[in-house]
Amino acid sequence: MAPPPNLPPLPQAFRFVLGHETQALVRTVRPSDLPYFVSGYARLSSESRHLRFFSQASELSAKQLDFLTHPDHRGHEAWGALDMKFAEPVGIGVARYIAMPERPGVAEVALTVIDAYQRIGAGSLLHACLHLTASRQGYRTFYYDVLWENSGFLRYLKSLGGKVVGSEAEVASIEMPIYGSSIEVPQRDGTAMRFARLMHDVVTATPIDA
Repeated sequence: MAPPPNLPPLPQAFRFVLGHETQALVRTVRPSDLPYFVSGYARLSSESRHLRFFSQASELSAKQLDFLTHPDHRGHEAWGALDMKFAEPVGIGVARYIAMPERPGVAEVALTVIDAYQRIGAGSLLHACLHLTASRQGYRTFYYDVLWENSGFLRYLKSLGGKVVGSEAEVASIEMPIYGSSIEVPQRDGTAMRFARLMHDVVTATPIDA
C-alpha cells in the first residue's frame, strides 16, 4: 500500500486540552503502558466493557495485555491519552486499528474511553489520530463491529460517513473512508465539523518528547 503524497508528518506525542480543561498527553502506545491498561480496564463500567469487548470479563488476560501494548506501528497501531493533572498520570482512553490481511487497504478499529472521561472529546481525538496515521500508511477503509445497542456510537460513525455493510442479530458492521486531512471529512453536521477541526489540531500540534 502506497501512502498518498504530500501529507504532512504527524507528531508522535503532543499535549491537548480536552473538555473540562483536562490536560491530556496524547501519544502512540508502547509496552511500558501496560499498567495503564490494567488500571484502566478496572475502571471501566460493566456497560463499557460490554460495549467495547462484547463481554464483562473482570480483567484482561496476560495474552490480551501483551497484544494491546505491542502495536507494530504498521499493521497494528494504537494511540492513547493520559490525564496529566495527577502526580501519576491516569489513562483516559485508547484507540487502535489492526489490518485485515484478507482485505488489503482495510483495517478494523476499536475505541475505548474510561467512563469518567467520556463525552469530553477524548474518543474523537484518538479516532482522528487513527485516521491520520492510517492514511499515511496507505490504508483506505476503516471497519467497525458495533453492537446495535450502542446507538450513540453508531450515530457518530454515520455522521462521519460510516455505512452499515452487514448485520447480525446484535452486531452492525460499519465501513468508513479513511481521511488523511480535515478537508476530506464530509462536514454534514456538527459532529463531522468538530471531527474535522480535531484532525487539523492534531496535524498542527507541537510535537513533544514523551
